[in-house]
Amino acid sequence: MAPPTNPNPADSSAKQSLEAGLAALKQQDYPTAIALLESVTQTAANGPSGIRAQMGLVAAYKATGNVKKAIALCSSLAKSPNSQVKTWADRVLTELTPPRPPKPPENKPKSAETPPETGFVAFDAGTKSAKKSIEGDRPSADTKTGFLPLEPAVEPGNAKSQPISPPPPPPTSQTSEPENSTETAPDTEISGENSSGSPTDIPGVASPDTYQLTWREAGRAKSPRPLKPLKLLEFRLQAVASAIALFFLARFVLQFLLTNTNSLLVQLYIFSRLPIFAPIQLFYRDPTPFVQMVFGLLLASSPWLIDALLKLFCDIETLRGSVLSKHSKEASRVLRSYCTKQNMPVPVLKLLPLNVPVAFSYGCLPRFARIAVSRGLLEQLTDDEIATIFARELGHISHWDFAPMSLALLVIQIPYLIYWQVAHWQERLCDLMTIEFLRSAVKFVAAAISAISYGIYKLLRWPMLWLSRSRVYFSDRTAAEITGNPNGLTRALSKIAIGIADNIEQQKQTSFFLESFDLLLPVGVGQAVSLGSAALHAPLEQILLWDVSNRERNWLTVNRAHPLLGERLKLLALYAQFWKLETELDLANAGVQEQPRKGKLSLFKSILEFKDSKLFLQGAPFFGIPMSLAIVGVLWLIGGIFSRTSIWQLDWLWGDRSIIWGCLPIGFSIGTLMRINYFFPDIIPRETASPSLPEILSNPESLPLDAEPVRLEGQLLGRSGMSNWLGQDLILQTATGLVRLHYVSRFGYIGSLWPFLFKETTRPSDLIGTSVVATGWLRRGATVAIDLESLRSQGGRVSDSGHPIWSAILAFAAAIWGAYIIIQGPR
Repeated sequence: MAPPTNPNPADSSAKQSLEAGLAALKQQDYPTAIALLESVTQTAANGPSGIRAQMGLVAAYKATGNVKKAIALCSSLAKSPNSQVKTWADRVLTELTPPRPPKPPENKPKSAETPPETGFVAFDAGTKSAKKSIEGDRPSADTKTGFLPLEPAVEPGNAKSQPISPPPPPPTSQTSEPENSTETAPDTEISGENSSGSPTDIPGVASPDTYQLTWREAGRAKSPRPLKPLKLLEFRLQAVASAIALFFLARFVLQFLLTNTNSLLVQLYIFSRLPIFAPIQLFYRDPTPFVQMVFGLLLASSPWLIDALLKLFCDIETLRGSVLSKHSKEASRVLRSYCTKQNMPVPVLKLLPLNVPVAFSYGCLPRFARIAVSRGLLEQLTDDEIATIFARELGHISHWDFAPMSLALLVIQIPYLIYWQVAHWQERLCDLMTIEFLRSAVKFVAAAISAISYGIYKLLRWPMLWLSRSRVYFSDRTAAEITGNPNGLTRALSKIAIGIADNIEQQKQTSFFLESFDLLLPVGVGQAVSLGSAALHAPLEQILLWDVSNRERNWLTVNRAHPLLGERLKLLALYAQFWKLETELDLANAGVQEQPRKGKLSLFKSILEFKDSKLFLQGAPFFGIPMSLAIVGVLWLIGGIFSRTSIWQLDWLWGDRSIIWGCLPIGFSIGTLMRINYFFPDIIPRETASPSLPEILSNPESLPLDAEPVRLEGQLLGRSGMSNWLGQDLILQTATGLVRLHYVSRFGYIGSLWPFLFKETTRPSDLIGTSVVATGWLRRGATVAIDLESLRSQGGRVSDSGHPIWSAILAFAAAIWGAYIIIQGPR
């Protein structure tokens, strides 16, 4: 398979050019430094290497007298969401920008020996006075967060011998800093003729080995201005539409299962003539009334049924008010005051004896609503952060979205419990059996039932994904309004993501509880796996850059139950700005930079431009379906023309509906074949990169189509046994975080469930708990994952995956199916 032209070069070559350019800069070989660093900025402009290259270019431009280029580049860096880069750029801009002449009334002499209020000295040793930063007396962001640079900063030669102390906090900030905060190493000067700083000491992205997570502890609004009222009518219509869609999908799935079960029984009856295989007449009836009755019962009894589920599997208990007040007095006040204001009863509080920090609400009516929180949430979050989480759940209850979500949770629990319990009990049954044939028969049947049930669980989630994403925005905003503390909610959501990742690392797997209750959790488990683990190795602004900057991010979240965490935290930062608060994270101004306006394009030119975009290739299999309808229109037109002439051989094309149904899978097939080489480029061992997780997350331009071949080492985490035979829970624990792995057997699902049929004896689940080397294609979308090519353990066991093979098989099968439909003609 020939590899496509990859627009992104290997990360290692960019790093080599960067180091060579910085070395040339240090030796004052400015032409060479500029050439090397400009090549890095062209290939990795938004990555960590590109940012450091741009900083080096500023120094080189200044040293060669090209101040205009230095100012332009520095202005671009000043818009970076990374607090260190922004602070560095602001400080350098102050040096590069000529000072305004002093006003006549201001005649106070300025001493060059007295440092400015920010504590930074001037860059130019010959400057008589120290200039204030562009931000005035406002402290630099890196001082508040405590984020460390990639390399230890070197003090300027004209500065004092002791480190420069950080500037004092503004009057509006809290009087005390968190105990775990650390001082930022002093910034370095730009390397030039008149400065003594080393050019290689340019601040960059924090190193995973030296970074320490700290919180700014930004304040809250005492009397927040009201935000615009929420438009809940459309939201509630969306909730109703989602529940209706779930009903029809559940009815379709049930009817499909009943019909095919009877078809299988008929074949068995014909083959054996045994009465036990006679088809069940009840299965031929319309299942609609039954599904209606089940949905009604599930909705009406949802609070008690979910109570029973949580009692059975998690040992849930009542959360007493005294226990809640011990951890968060503010949460108790919020519950009482908000419920009184909304004229609704205080929800029943439940406590989950789990260490993972989670919270969710469920029920059918506000009077029967429950709010469940885990022990881990009460222990890992602070007083005000716990209050914001309770305020979120009150928002779900007051908006009434908790009722359809509770119904959906119970509906999807049915197939999920079958998947989980069948996989669990087959192991116990096989342990009790001594006859090998019976053991194999039980495994064969249990594997089929478990796999089908898990597939139905995933399918039934789809109608609720839209509502699940929308309701999160509403509840986040309501929590910010109730508490006036968007910064507290920012910290709470971040800590929940970190706690979920930590729980997975400790348990060595994703628990059944986290996966089955994912729809109701404050943060999606899929996002928390990578973001939560990487947050301990790099600044949150850095690893959330994709969430707020990537232009195609909205398209890539359609199959997710939660919106992007970065987008949510950016909105909370905007609420804080609206209330004139310092923000916990510097995300308010992060996002897509404004592009130069283009002239108005015609529809045809717009289509051609879209056709050449990455998004088109990314969704080519699905865009191929509507494109096939255009082909149908052309064929119908040809048939219509020939039907009015004497050439009757082609008049059958006119109005033939089988062409429509046949061209749909053919369009899917063409789109899949169009992107297959881009999706699975050849993996050449010497060119395979091994990036850290923060580096992967820091690139805001990447898409799943940019399939970078990677080779990562770490420990394989996940469930053991049949519940993971299809690779439902494969996670690679690397030195810098957790990465999901996607696996497909070379023989498809049959090869995963029954490998003995093809002499394929190693599943990935057989390597759980061992050190492995994962080779495959990196996908950066709403979550980070690797499509595996192979998984190799230290003991030499290898599990090969077949993603490219099955993509090609799927494409050809769809084309053959479409051709068959057209040949069969209308029925």
